[in-house]
Amino acid sequence: MHKNEQSRKLERLRQHLTDGTTDLSPYSLKVPASHYISEEQNALEIAVMFKQRPLLVALTPHIPNQGDYLTHEVIDTSLLLIRDRAGKARAYINACRHRGARLLEGKGHKASISCPFHAWNWGLDGKIIARPNSHQGFAAADDCYDRLIELPCHEVAGLIFVLLEGDDIESKVQALMGASLPEIENYNIAETRYIDSRITELPCNYKFFLDGFAETYHIAPLHKETISPFYYSNSTLVDQLGEVVHLVSPRKTIDKEFEKTRSEQGAVLPYCTTEYLLAPNVLLTHQVDHIQFWTVYPVAGANRCRIELNVFWPNPMDDEAERKAKLNVDLVWQVTTDEDFPQSVAIHRNLMSGALPNLVFGRNEPALIYYHQNIASAIGSDQLIPLVTANDSD
Repeated sequence: MHKNEQSRKLERLRQHLTDGTTDLSPYSLKVPASHYISEEQNALEIAVMFKQRPLLVALTPHIPNQGDYLTHEVIDTSLLLIRDRAGKARAYINACRHRGARLLEGKGHKASISCPFHAWNWGLDGKIIARPNSHQGFAAADDCYDRLIELPCHEVAGLIFVLLEGDDIESKVQALMGASLPEIENYNIAETRYIDSRITELPCNYKFFLDGFAETYHIAPLHKETISPFYYSNSTLVDQLGEVVHLVSPRKTIDKEFEKTRSEQGAVLPYCTTEYLLAPNVLLTHQVDHIQFWTVYPVAGANRCRIELNVFWPNPMDDEAERKAKLNVDLVWQVTTDEDFPQSVAIHRNLMSGALPNLVFGRNEPALIYYHQNIASAIGSDQLIPLVTANDSD
């Protein structure tokens, strides 16, 4: 985030904290249970949002050097992300063109790609190098089998996007990200170091995961003993930047900045959790001094999801910084696993019972409203109903 923008946000936070206020939506929002549990809507979200628009699947420090690779599961498709010899990030379907075997798993480094089934060897550019012991058995095969299936891939501001269907990925990424890209570029994500990942599956709709990060209203009661003591959780900034919803949540250490003279003030990042929510499934967080990258995907329908956390730390790192970074991964995962995820599962179960026909998002939860409206707009849904009453004008 640019220094001038930090100064503007600091002034907004100062006013909220002085007045005991927060950013508000113009209205609250009525949300039917079907918005989460409908298999028809889930299928439409997958077709329109997961397959026809760019997905943020990795960050530059996942694969910083030529030959570095990462596999990533998108719905029912396994991707192989790899940096070629020219330094370009490429995305392939993680399948050999011979019999469809998965080529690689996890994260690592390869000079070339060897299929574990029959040892067909592929270059980082996706071209066949060798078919050992094949006795010219594939001489009559079409030359499309000489290349891995490659998908459109675009890398910008330390972010790696992939498009499952269609083309023109660069312009689609620009339209999707809008004014958030210049902000994100200032975090220098490409210069950070990958630390570690965590992954789990939950019996609930994938949108519940983003819901938990889209408002700070819950921090005081739900996280009373863990993170609540560190936050001013009732004063949050929320802005829309293209399709991205941007939140800034102040920690109590921000008082240190306000104690400085006005001419010395202006920093926000060291004292806040700064989040970028990108519908349908990404949360990118700058947390004081490091980056958290979360993704969530539906699994086999509307009622199960897969969540992954990746953590990145600024360079240079010494032993103490590495210890702190790994401890942070464990702490973040423990809080979300012990306190946030059980709420998502319980709410989903209540909606599935049929006893709870609707939910309501308040005006003090604008990021929650904007995130779900972005989804509804993309799929052409009119199920989300704005509610404006006398109370909403308070």
